[in-house]
Amino acid sequence: MGGHQMDNQKDEKNGRYPTMVLLLLASIAIMVMYVESMALPSLPKIMNAYGLTTAQTSLASWIITIYLVVGAVSIPIFGKLGDIYGKKKMLVIAMIIYSIAVTLTGFSRDLSDSIYVMIGFRAFQGIGMSMFPLAFSIIRDEFPVERMAVAQGVISAMFGVGTAVGFLLGGYVTDTFGWQWTYHSIVPFAILFTIIVAWKVRESPVRLKAKVDYVGGALLGGTLLSFLVGITETQNRSWTDSLVVTLLGLSVVLLACFIYWQTKAKDPLVRLSLLKQHDIALSNIIGFLIGFALFTSFQTIAFLAGFNFHLDATHIGLLSLPMSVLTLFLGPIVGFIVKKNGPKWPLVAGMVMSILGFLFLFMFHSTQEEVIMGVLIMGGGNSFAMVGVINMVIISTPRVETGISTAMNMVIRTAGSVVGPAIAASIISTNSVLIPGTGMTIPSDNAYHLIFLMSAVCMAFGVVVGLFLTNKKAVGEGMKMNGEKKEKISEAG
Repeated sequence: MGGHQMDNQKDEKNGRYPTMVLLLLASIAIMVMYVESMALPSLPKIMNAYGLTTAQTSLASWIITIYLVVGAVSIPIFGKLGDIYGKKKMLVIAMIIYSIAVTLTGFSRDLSDSIYVMIGFRAFQGIGMSMFPLAFSIIRDEFPVERMAVAQGVISAMFGVGTAVGFLLGGYVTDTFGWQWTYHSIVPFAILFTIIVAWKVRESPVRLKAKVDYVGGALLGGTLLSFLVGITETQNRSWTDSLVVTLLGLSVVLLACFIYWQTKAKDPLVRLSLLKQHDIALSNIIGFLIGFALFTSFQTIAFLAGFNFHLDATHIGLLSLPMSVLTLFLGPIVGFIVKKNGPKWPLVAGMVMSILGFLFLFMFHSTQEEVIMGVLIMGGGNSFAMVGVINMVIISTPRVETGISTAMNMVIRTAGSVVGPAIAASIISTNSVLIPGTGMTIPSDNAYHLIFLMSAVCMAFGVVVGLFLTNKKAVGEGMKMNGEKKEKISEAG
């Protein structure tokens, strides 16, 4: 044990091991974002493959939504399991599941003519979302405090790289070989990265003695599913329909039960006591708003480009390519800014910039050039906001609870990512116009106005919340474990 600790100190001093871990985790981020960045622009092709019409947009959006719903439930479970049994061990398990799921999704159309089969495989794939809180926690374990913000910035930049690769290479693959090859082409990399993580990454010595709250997970999943099915059903039923009212009412009841259970459970899925910490609570509110606005805009732009501009997957991706390139450069830069000045003001500034981007899209979205400009402004702001919010959460959390705290933030942010696109899909489904002489329908301009304005208002509320954050640096409060938490730690031999 002593020799292992000396090796850790030596590796951290010369930086080689943390750098290797960072490069590996960055590669995983690129891999996942390559797949997910093509899921949105390929939706029109997938809808055509399964014979879906524009009026069935809400059903097609479940290809994205179900991935996020399952991710929202699996993230805190795997985060807690990582704190208990080891972050590396759970990361390897999550990556194995993801590799199998991606393989099945790629063959879903060959296995069945029903889109529900693909939605089911995408649900299985959503378990892989739990890789990200585990990765962020590993970074905290391996990196010195003074390098942590920059490392988080690099990871955030790799999301931009993965998106850019997905838009360019993935778009070409989709248009040339079919959307299935978006999934086929990533399988070898998923397997390779899983092997490298199992072989090269050290297990974290930090352990939390606790149990997993599976009841809480079931209640959270039931809450999200009942709400989203209710929203989806509004495309065929009125908001006052008994089924819609019942499902939305059930989601409220289950949410209340979930919150109550979290206050009573011995080891809750979401540690509500963490939300008593001022900055963690506000950061999670902001995380929900960012997820809501960002994924709403991504899905809406994909529909705008596919149905209104009649672009193929490659050219749909090119609309967002400038944003991806900007994110690549801004991620590490924002990390340095956060390291020097703290995360509050980069976070607030990023949300203000995102508002300007949404308002631009609200007013100007009739040409591809206008959409590119709006996406560029919005994406630049998102780079600041995302790096700021994850660093605020990590800085404010005791080290022993990094896994559950970052997982909780991702759950809340993912909930926003689920709710926003579901509402946007409902708006599009109920605000479509018939193209004369074709029998085809496309989203109306009013639908886009409503969605972009909704996103801008959402981020404006985030700015107000962000002003109440306490600015702090990584060397400040939140980085030390209090005595109460220390008692729960055991060293891994």
